[in-house]
Amino acid sequence: MKLITCIPLEIKTTRLATLPIELRNTYLLGFNMKVPSEDIPQADNLTDVIKTVLAVSHGAHTFQQIAASVDKGERQGRYYRKAAEIIGMISTPRPNYAALTALGEQFIRSNPLLTNPLLLHGILNSRIFQRIIPFLESRSNVGVSKDELEMFVVNIADLGTQTVAHRRMSTITSWLIDLKIVQLVNDRYILSTPAINQRVDMIEFKNSDEPLLPGTNRLNEYTTVRQRARAANQSLISYSNAAQIERADNAHRHLVNLTSEKIRNAGSIPKYNQFIDLAAHLNNVDYIFEMKSTTANNERSQIRAGISQLYEYRYLQNKPQAQLILVIENQLSITEGWRLEYLEQDRGIHLIWNGDNTLHGSERASAELPFLNLQR
Repeated sequence: MKLITCIPLEIKTTRLATLPIELRNTYLLGFNMKVPSEDIPQADNLTDVIKTVLAVSHGAHTFQQIAASVDKGERQGRYYRKAAEIIGMISTPRPNYAALTALGEQFIRSNPLLTNPLLLHGILNSRIFQRIIPFLESRSNVGVSKDELEMFVVNIADLGTQTVAHRRMSTITSWLIDLKIVQLVNDRYILSTPAINQRVDMIEFKNSDEPLLPGTNRLNEYTTVRQRARAANQSLISYSNAAQIERADNAHRHLVNLTSEKIRNAGSIPKYNQFIDLAAHLNNVDYIFEMKSTTANNERSQIRAGISQLYEYRYLQNKPQAQLILVIENQLSITEGWRLEYLEQDRGIHLIWNGDNTLHGSERASAELPFLNLQR
């Protein structure tokens, strides 16, 4: 297939200015939702990206020095420096000067090889791969052809000129295969979820306006989530601040870890962002989880907060059919026990609780959420 480069519609500035503000913002927002060209690597050899990080750690700061260290031409020196920057291993605090990030330093101190989980962590935190992985996951049973993968990337990313676009697609497919997170079977790319889950507990989406559970994988879906996130900006800041406090709580972290392990064992990839504790796509069903540490003194307020957050997260993520699951630290007290039926029958929210490092739930929850292996 001939790779198609995406060129924005030619709308003159004067014509764009005459459009109603809603249409103008929708047009601009849709174009902005494409992953920018500068955020897509074009350095095929992932081993040489690792060498680039090593070179910077040994004092190669300019792209000329990096090129010499990894035995590349100067133009490729720029490509490999940029690739290491995209995956969060280095930064360029001033022009033509590369330095290790905290992740890069940690990577160098550990085992700087392809199999190092920190490398996969950095790659999966990059915006382009955070769109590609859910796309592959949604087609995990049949995989995707090279043409289908290219068409998807063309739709959601600005690949630049045709020559650059082919180079970037080559990099993307090379990295997926080198990391062994896809397998090429009968000319189709099939996501290897275990290869991800064995090295990464969950994928963090740093942009809260990115869909965690895209369904159509079309650009307008990303645009809708971005629009809703922007409209709710102040609320999201509040959610993020509250989430940071909660995630510092040992009980909260324990609930997240217990649940994410169940999701991984079921063959799905746990995902989260600044305010959503966990999200997963499993057997063509989307799930959104909210964890709450509870005591006898705060269970009422924590459950109420969890209910409102789950509804709002589902709306912001544009997933009206997603199953909502509230996971709490302790079983409901006798006085609050009525809330289990209220949540399940009236609110359509599953209530799960921790008991001796085992997740518990009602008969209904056990039947509808078999992947959690709930105890009663």
